[in-house]
Amino acid sequence: MNRSCYPSKSTVPSARAWCLAVFLLVTIVVFEANLHHKRPEYPASTRIAHRPTTLADTPTLPFEPSLNSQISHLQEIQEWQKPVGLKVVGLVFYGRRRFVSILECYLQRNLVENGGLLDEVIFVTKTDDVDDLEYLDHLLRTNPKYSASTRNDTKHGKYGHMWSSCQKGVLYIKMDDDMVFFEDSAIRSIVRRKVENPELLLVSGNIVIQPAFSWVHHHFGAIHPYLPEITASGTDLDGNITITWRTSELPFWMGPPDFDIENFPAPRGHRWLPLPDGTVNDQTPIWASTYEAFGASLKNWAIGAQQHYSFLENLEKGELWRYKFDTWDFLYDRFSINLFAISGDDIVAMGPLPEDDEEFLTQIFAKKTGRHAIMDGHSVGVHFSFGPMRGKKGEKGIERTDLLDRYRAYAEESICPK
Repeated sequence: MNRSCYPSKSTVPSARAWCLAVFLLVTIVVFEANLHHKRPEYPASTRIAHRPTTLADTPTLPFEPSLNSQISHLQEIQEWQKPVGLKVVGLVFYGRRRFVSILECYLQRNLVENGGLLDEVIFVTKTDDVDDLEYLDHLLRTNPKYSASTRNDTKHGKYGHMWSSCQKGVLYIKMDDDMVFFEDSAIRSIVRRKVENPELLLVSGNIVIQPAFSWVHHHFGAIHPYLPEITASGTDLDGNITITWRTSELPFWMGPPDFDIENFPAPRGHRWLPLPDGTVNDQTPIWASTYEAFGASLKNWAIGAQQHYSFLENLEKGELWRYKFDTWDFLYDRFSINLFAISGDDIVAMGPLPEDDEEFLTQIFAKKTGRHAIMDGHSVGVHFSFGPMRGKKGEKGIERTDLLDRYRAYAEESICPK
């Protein structure tokens, strides 16, 4: 009896032919299946991730958000109304007029009287600079919804005392004074998330220039290859040049293949340029980013500059979806608190906060109470820089780029009241 593809000699030709035919048929079926297989789409609303702990635990990040999902979620946010009686207050840690003169346009846009959610804005001062204080006095005279809370300790790194004016029954939106962009829907999105999930300790915006998230945004494909211009036009500017925020007007970067950014002098007012199409990020600063609160992205001004120019490119192209997801749970890891929502009831219950408020809120108190601090991935905002990025006077740093002028140009064109 012949039961296999190893038949008797009398049946060898026909049996072998049959086996070969079956093998070819299976091969064709498998090939066709692979040929027509499409990578599944992952709507932004399903991007729910947790921070990686080891390389093996690094999450597989979906890169194909559904446009329909984005539009649907935005409509939900725009239609959402805060509960009757809920007071929402912007809490700006104030100190530098060069940044707040940009931020203030976004604050006005988000006041209740202009269709936003902010009932009022409190500027908590942390400066003794006369010109900065005079500018704040000017702001307070322009809008009755603005007020100031003065705190005497101006030492860098001491912030706990700046929460002492918080009250129960208020939802606070804390902002650093160098927030230079956030979407119209950003504050509404984090307020909604916090109100609908009161068990959460705090809800952060999805912030560009946030150490750990430099790595995440890079892996989302939001960071493009840029390097600093090294030609004569990158020398110190005279202040009379009109700067546009649009990166499409920039020429491609031209430089030697052995360019070393460590030796770049970073002249005042220099710009960064996109690398030619098809270039990858392997040899650009963002490659050094890591998922950690005190990693290279906190200190390296070049990583910050590349992120900023990439953001402006994405903004111009209408591609902020590149940054978006649903929520990110930090699981008691420390992260930068540049723009976030927190209940005044919780702040009061904590008692006086220690001066390192960031560590206390995101790690110590969160873990003690089992209440998580998360990021709302739909609320994109831009934080300008951290202290180590700025460099000392006369040294290279992110403030020696033209970036602040670019963000000011965008705000004046699209955000500030005409």
